[in-house]
Amino acid sequence: MTKEETSEVEEAQPASEFISPVHEPRKKPMVHPSAQAPLPKDYVFTFFDPNDPACMEILTDPRTTIPELFAIIRQWVPQVQHKIDIIGTEILKRGCHVNDRDGLTDMTLLHYCCKAGAHGVGDPEAALRLSNQLLALGADVSLRSRWTNMNALHYAAYFDVPELIRVLLKGSKPKVLNSTCSDFYHGTALHIAASNLCLGAVKCLLEHGANPTVRVIKFSNILSLGYLRMHLFDKKYSKIML
Repeated sequence: MTKEETSEVEEAQPASEFISPVHEPRKKPMVHPSAQAPLPKDYVFTFFDPNDPACMEILTDPRTTIPELFAIIRQWVPQVQHKIDIIGTEILKRGCHVNDRDGLTDMTLLHYCCKAGAHGVGDPEAALRLSNQLLALGADVSLRSRWTNMNALHYAAYFDVPELIRVLLKGSKPKVLNSTCSDFYHGTALHIAASNLCLGAVKCLLEHGANPTVRVIKFSNILSLGYLRMHLFDKKYSKIML
């Protein structure tokens, strides 16, 4: 972490200081320490299930800390990811700055939101509800995880969530549309989506003006991901790619 990044980190607020998500106590974001996800006593499962009354009691308990709630969000199971909007709101209630980061992954709530939009394990509608709330509170779409160097648009492209891509690009298109990621050979969100055969994300990004001719280290341009062509049956998008 650089000196500039360190200067942005402030002390955490006590978890008991409950406030409205609209009124945040800190003007600068911070990195929350890593913690383990809490579970009910004598619980038979190894993962948190918000549908269980005992787990929901923990989730809404003011004594449950922000780091513990981040630990819950990290669990890649449908029971958790489908409740991303509820868990995210609980984190905000505890005074979390909209751009705070999880100390283990260096991801923000918006990053987790884009991941939770993945069809199947996640729920695009729940992720969309939370993302709208986060963006209204001033979430920065351009922030990157220092572990993956991915911003929110990169995550939405990687997990094929066009519903969130549209929302993210509403106010931040010039800043992030063609931003590159070093972990993907300095490719853009379009490269990331294409390499994962995320056709919904590819189409959405092209509709919003993503540049398919950007060259990256491994591929001369997006067309070098040749195996994508046979999956692009829609002539409209095939012509754009060609």
